[in-house]
Amino acid sequence: MDFSLEYTEEQESFAEEVREWIKENIPDGLVNFRDPLKKTREQWELRREIGRRLGQKGWLYAGYPPEYGGGGLDADHRFVIQREFEKIGVGYLPFYDSARLAVGPILALGTDEQKQRFLPPIFCGEVTTWQLFTEPEAGTDEANQQTDALRHEKEGEYFIVNGSKIFVGGIYAPPNQFLLLTRSDREAPRHENLAMFLAPADLPGVTINPLPLFVSGTLAQVNGPTADSSPAIKHQVFFDDVRVHESFLIGGDRDGWRVTTATLDVEHGGGQAAIPLENTAVKRFIEQCRSNPTIQKRLRENAQLLESVVDIFVRSEIVRLWGLRNAWIADSGQRAPYVGPQLGLYTKIIGGELVESLARVLGPYTLIESTEWSLAEDIFEVVQRAGLCFAPAGTPEAQKIIISRALAIGREPRR
Repeated sequence: MDFSLEYTEEQESFAEEVREWIKENIPDGLVNFRDPLKKTREQWELRREIGRRLGQKGWLYAGYPPEYGGGGLDADHRFVIQREFEKIGVGYLPFYDSARLAVGPILALGTDEQKQRFLPPIFCGEVTTWQLFTEPEAGTDEANQQTDALRHEKEGEYFIVNGSKIFVGGIYAPPNQFLLLTRSDREAPRHENLAMFLAPADLPGVTINPLPLFVSGTLAQVNGPTADSSPAIKHQVFFDDVRVHESFLIGGDRDGWRVTTATLDVEHGGGQAAIPLENTAVKRFIEQCRSNPTIQKRLRENAQLLESVVDIFVRSEIVRLWGLRNAWIADSGQRAPYVGPQLGLYTKIIGGELVESLARVLGPYTLIESTEWSLAEDIFEVVQRAGLCFAPAGTPEAQKIIISRALAIGREPRR
């Protein structure tokens, strides 16, 4: 099996088109921040502008239907766009956004009017979206929603939302809209009492507070060619008698769990998955082992450290190859719902082991940032923080449950 990332003749021809587009459309002054927290508002806005220009071309959501603003491109062409962008230090997508999680449910369960209203602004980069699922008391039990969205007694076309969501991602608040999971009926059975909205974020009664002590991104979000996919800052969002019109409801009053399942399928790798390129943290690590005299001295004097070097490289290759497999499966139309959680679980498990191995080989340099002693633009210090971030996109325990259900070896969810 060929795992190389070399272009075919057709891909090379398309790559030339992408390079020309990049020359004409990427603004000057872009900086590739390794630490997502250091991305200024100006840099974020530059990436938003790139997103809008990509949207005009149909390349922002390049694999989705052209009739709504997508590009209708296959995985081979999406791979080329992503690779050419990351060569210049720009992520693809160029800014963090949870809208991709909303696209699948809208296509599957939204009305024709909602598809026409919601999808073009997303595909054209005109809006940003935050995902609001997790609650302070519910954790990864997404069906245990306490945030109520109840019909107003006198104005039946509105839902009144009260409650709060936590660990909500995004560096600059507020976004344009929320993908908001709620409880629509306090008496209905579990999984039949939920409603999902793609609601405006600027409604009266919404309060957004940052959680600055939370880790700025997961290992997968910060160890690639860029950290543009990292949320950087997490927030808690409060709802106090917020009126949401029923036109923002995806599906029906009781369809929230179906929408949630479709959303989580995308989040766990069942949608149009990103196509993994290089693991930049590991690449920089190998470079340090080969060329940094201090690290070379450590390896000569401690031969057992070579085992850690090999282990880091092998594990990163496993992640890359599984990612390539997942991207191919998603694009081929095959159903293998366990593969995304499988990769997510493996990445989380090795996260703690990886940061320990990096520290064992590189020593205290892995904990130093923004000084003359830091290594490789602080990437190892950022990875040290991110490698211990297990919660986003499901804890390891949650991933195991998802895998077991996908393989039909777990218990059915209680109703």
